[in-house]
Amino acid sequence: MSLSVEQAGVIASQDNHNLVLALPGAGKTHTMISFISNLVQNPANKVIALTFTQAAAAEMKARVGKLVRGQKRKQVFVSTFHSLIWSQTKKHPSFSGRKLLTGASAKRVSDFIIEEYRRLLSIGEDVYVNVYETHDKHGNEYVEPKLKAKKLKFKTISNLLLKELSVTPFHDTISFDFEDEFPKGIEHFYTYYLNKLAALKYWPMDIMCVEITKALLVGDIEPIDSTQIIVDEFQDTDLVQYSWVKCHGLGGAMITCVGDDDQSIYSFRGALGVAGMRMFQDDFNVKFHTLSMCYRCGSEILTSAGAVVAQNKDRIDKEMNSGSTDEGEVFFHGVQDLDEEHEGILDMINENEDESVAVLARTNGELDVLEAYLKSENGIDCTRLNSKSIWESDNLKVLLNFFCSIIQLNTTAHLIPSLVYLRESQEQIVQINQSLDGLGFGHCNTHEWSLQPITISFHQKCQQYWHLSTCTDEEEIRMFIHDVCNTLGDYLGKGIQDFKLTFIEILHGINREQLVDKLQWIEDQTNQKSKKKASSELPVLTTFHGSKGLEWDVVWLKGLDEGNIPHKMPGTIMNEETIEEERRLLYVAMSRAKTKLYLSWLGTPSRFLTNAFDVENFI
Repeated sequence: MSLSVEQAGVIASQDNHNLVLALPGAGKTHTMISFISNLVQNPANKVIALTFTQAAAAEMKARVGKLVRGQKRKQVFVSTFHSLIWSQTKKHPSFSGRKLLTGASAKRVSDFIIEEYRRLLSIGEDVYVNVYETHDKHGNEYVEPKLKAKKLKFKTISNLLLKELSVTPFHDTISFDFEDEFPKGIEHFYTYYLNKLAALKYWPMDIMCVEITKALLVGDIEPIDSTQIIVDEFQDTDLVQYSWVKCHGLGGAMITCVGDDDQSIYSFRGALGVAGMRMFQDDFNVKFHTLSMCYRCGSEILTSAGAVVAQNKDRIDKEMNSGSTDEGEVFFHGVQDLDEEHEGILDMINENEDESVAVLARTNGELDVLEAYLKSENGIDCTRLNSKSIWESDNLKVLLNFFCSIIQLNTTAHLIPSLVYLRESQEQIVQINQSLDGLGFGHCNTHEWSLQPITISFHQKCQQYWHLSTCTDEEEIRMFIHDVCNTLGDYLGKGIQDFKLTFIEILHGINREQLVDKLQWIEDQTNQKSKKKASSELPVLTTFHGSKGLEWDVVWLKGLDEGNIPHKMPGTIMNEETIEEERRLLYVAMSRAKTKLYLSWLGTPSRFLTNAFDVENFI
């Protein structure tokens, strides 16, 4: 594969620090592999290529291996940030010999240490903190901040503190919100925490990264011996990772950072985005490159995506050119309801059977309803990326158990899991199961048993609603589901309570008349064995975030209505920064399409669309 003039310019820049801005589909990986191949022609060069995921590292290793062979292959080390930093723990006597922890296991260890510290200093489990609220629960900003005393668990405050400490190696620059809640100060708590980790021989991943970087900064650990370091997806680096890279650059390695500020969509992980690129330019004498030719998107698609992201103010301006031989098409679809949107998506899938097809949405909940519609109405299976199929959803299975128990559908299979979920005692569950004799729970005489209050409430709902098995009225079914979920309340948990609306939409979309038939159809899907059809032939359903780095011939973006896009996640404040990230996320999703891009919305189109396109597209 030949190189463009822009790509060749990057490859020739071996003796510089380089910042490479690469459009979607601009041949970024091809350029990096060619750059590496050129570097190893000098036997003195030692090249490190860094990625963010194991999958990306595996792909790069495979591609490097095809182009770089023999002794030259030994000059290249491809790794993720985390794996490489983990290897550096062996170079520090107090850091080596520990077990690396991630996810829930890291949280359990941290909670254990926090509890030990709380008891040591006789701190109460609950503490009252003064917090300034700047926005109401809807995200509206107050005229003046409101000071409120808020009761929080000491464990919660401590974990928030550890999170703040893990995102930067420069702890003296942090202004902590909860400093007064630590009687001997934050430094005392953090030192205790680190000492306990050392005694237990554990390393939570994020704390390991920040402590290794701090050791690099003060000279306790030497930089890895390398002549060049290449950082892929540089817009995703956080401050700890950038500080690690900077240490190696100051240590003599030439740094080449490749990314796209317009594709920075992980601020919730601490990604620096365009700010990191400006830091790099401020800290080093950087040669700037742009890979402005997108070989993926047709010109109409690229122009449309570019028009959206160009509305952002905090970005690096860049040329956007299409190198595709296909001009591409963009279709705008305003719809009145979800059924109309789903029908349009179905038509699109049927019209493009010989093409790769994806439907992208902002949330998985939107895709759950669509997946159910495509399967129940039309028998179309889909591939879900980066999430479970709706038929594998734990939330779906919990609700299915409850409602099948109530209307007496396969009661034996569904009632016991429901009672276990309600935390009824094993003894009572055994007695209930033995007394069923083929009948539903609502027909049992529960007065002779000592049941939990929530079980009694559930029994009452079984008595009240068992007759709804033959119900065909959508509104009555909706009210039934709301009533049962409200009765079970906190026992269901927030995740399932939030899922009930999706469950209602799924039932609505199933092409069956009676409720019992709808639930039976769902049960059949949850019990279905893995599909035989090759996944590459199936339409793909994934979120905007999940689509990053992928491409399809035909892409449909659903739910682009104001109120959904930009999307407000719980606990977030919609300011200019979050709105611009939401716009970048839409740009990423749009730029997945090669030949056809469909954009649909319910009611009022998103401001991201109306600000970027002419009004006739929305009439």
